[in-house]
Amino acid sequence: MTTTSQAKIIGLDSYRDNTDGGDDFTSIAKLALKLQQSIELPLLLRTFCEEIAYMVPCDSVSYVHDNELLNFQTGESRAHHCKYQLVLEGDKLGEIICTRTKPFSIRETNLLERLLSLLIYPLRNSLLYNTAISQARKDPLTEICNRAAFDEAFAKELSSFKRHQANFAMMIIDIDHFKLVNDTHGHIAGDKVLKSVAQIIQNTIRRSDEVFRYGGEEFVVILSNTNQGGARFLAERVKKQIEQLVVHVEEEINVTASIGISSSDILEDASEILEQADRALYQAKDQGRNRVVSCP
Repeated sequence: MTTTSQAKIIGLDSYRDNTDGGDDFTSIAKLALKLQQSIELPLLLRTFCEEIAYMVPCDSVSYVHDNELLNFQTGESRAHHCKYQLVLEGDKLGEIICTRTKPFSIRETNLLERLLSLLIYPLRNSLLYNTAISQARKDPLTEICNRAAFDEAFAKELSSFKRHQANFAMMIIDIDHFKLVNDTHGHIAGDKVLKSVAQIIQNTIRRSDEVFRYGGEEFVVILSNTNQGGARFLAERVKKQIEQLVVHVEEEINVTASIGISSSDILEDASEILEQADRALYQAKDQGRNRVVSCP
């Protein structure tokens, strides 16, 4: 037999009712306080899942969201479960699923619902904060990550390299004669070219790689666990895909790009990888554009 619970909408009245006295008031009050102490989504979910697993108790507690990057679980899933869809003012906030080896009693499901009422508002606030942070790291035109996100990702990759010596590479991509596109066809056409190139890069690189709009018509790709040879192979693929791009406005626009690459396995100081890739990019331009150049 599997114990389930229908989706519920928990509003402000439920929040007040469920924190007002009762046998479990002290534990509930402590949990309420903990949930108010962080706006960071991973910490909020970890706190709630670990506390609820102890208070009910459960073998596993998981949070499931349409965005797979937000999902979280503690413990191992078992046969019997309680499943709650969290909805507030029409907004779907995800699901909490509690499991264990034996069925849940009515008293335990009532307690679960009381505990969930404490989560609903902190969770909504945390999701809003997470969305705001995510949007702040995105370029609004191309919808890929921006310069600020690159600085953060580069620092993280460099730190990982210094700790584990896991090679990484960098690719700088510059759209050839982009100013001429704007001057000849207008900025709307230029924007369409930028969005199309960003999409091609995103679709060509590996899932483990990250692409950023660095500024103007330049894009940077961080290639994790990649040496110079691997970077060259991927850069040639990207160049070839961009060569095949035709942007349709009042007339057809053919697009090419110059690419500079560098990698940690050929550098004495990996922190110079961006500078070296940039130097390679300018060599590609000097040599006639629409080519890949590695440096040093």
